[in-house]
Amino acid sequence: MANFHPAVKLIAVSEKSGYTIAVLKDILARCGRSCYRVVSVEEQLPPDASLAVLLLCSAAVPDDADRYSVCVAAYEFAAQPELAVLHPLTYSVKSDSADFTARNIRQTQDGFTAFEIVGVGVIGRVKLAARTEGAVCAALSAAAASIACGIPFAEVLDALNNMKIED
Repeated sequence: MANFHPAVKLIAVSEKSGYTIAVLKDILARCGRSCYRVVSVEEQLPPDASLAVLLLCSAAVPDDADRYSVCVAAYEFAAQPELAVLHPLTYSVKSDSADFTARNIRQTQDGFTAFEIVGVGVIGRVKLAARTEGAVCAALSAAAASIACGIPFAEVLDALNNMKIED
């Protein structure tokens, strides 16, 4: 395991594919946020690490979830008792009740996937160089985690609109 500089803040992601982790790393790099390091929740973390954001893309809630400053979770898992106590910021591609939602998902004639991210008083258009709903979900969850880190919504949108997400 790499040594973490004390100023580095960790974003831990629970997912098996690594897809969302890759998108989140790309957003952070494009936004010039080198103070964040993205890791899997399965990695052993130093006990003194600065745990900034926990991004839950699955129903499994890690035992140390309460150590994170902010929890971001898929809306469909937010009602679980062990997650509800964390008061997560939620995202969804299906429910408008989440804090961040992807609306009007459609394929463009030039092969892109276009949609709007709506949440917490903001709305922005995204045009992804990808074709699947999985790419939209990865982009939405990574965007919500980035915003939870304090990155301005406009910067996150710019990063998403300028990356190629592999299907």
